[in-house]
Amino acid sequence: MTRTNQSKLGTTFLFGTLLAASIPIGLACPAAADETVQPITLTETRGMKFCEFLLIFEDEVKIYNTSASNGCPSELWDALDVEAIAKNHSAVKAQLNGPKYWAMDQQTVNFGETKTFGGIEARYAATLPIEALGAGEGSEPYSPYESAKNQTMIFQAGNPVYELVDADGNSYVLNAYGGNVREGDPNNLADQLTPAEGWSFRVSIPESDMTISGSSDTPVQMVGDDMHQYYTLFNPAE
Repeated sequence: MTRTNQSKLGTTFLFGTLLAASIPIGLACPAAADETVQPITLTETRGMKFCEFLLIFEDEVKIYNTSASNGCPSELWDALDVEAIAKNHSAVKAQLNGPKYWAMDQQTVNFGETKTFGGIEARYAATLPIEALGAGEGSEPYSPYESAKNQTMIFQAGNPVYELVDADGNSYVLNAYGGNVREGDPNNLADQLTPAEGWSFRVSIPESDMTISGSSDTPVQMVGDDMHQYYTLFNPAE
């Protein structure tokens, strides 16, 4: 994985996959006023492992992600103490999300300062209202929702793209997948998922690069599957 820092500063968050264990992936909100973020381009991200840390305060939740840092070593992740993390960062509580694995080949997202959690470095990614923690396992499976996220994802020609297709032919592309995907291969979702009526899963090989972009000004449509993995709309049916 390589990454490129871009000098332009941003003020809003977007992250493709977020809090699968507690908040809908793709949910986004403006960065906190005291947080400075900048767009960072991550390359060679297909299959890249990442983890997230949630610092829960009285009125907000701050999210830190390892994608633009030095990874998420299993030996460190498995040894984490959430009570110690909360205490060390003056939070009421801490939660962990992951590990997850990116499904795109390249993406540009906003990140801020780096913090260390039990030896794992992660960068600031978003601030969410405390009410977001009440969202359970995420959005209702196979029910599209809108996300005002600042993110550009590139799926390179010749590489597989994993899609949920609705009854109208709209295609939603997988952003990231979890460790419960059999053999770590998203192709196996064809057997593991139980799509709702009118929905189907398919794998396609694009002949040219696919780019999906969203921002706070141009929201995207997203949808979750019944394994709490999230997809972004690519090709609206006419």
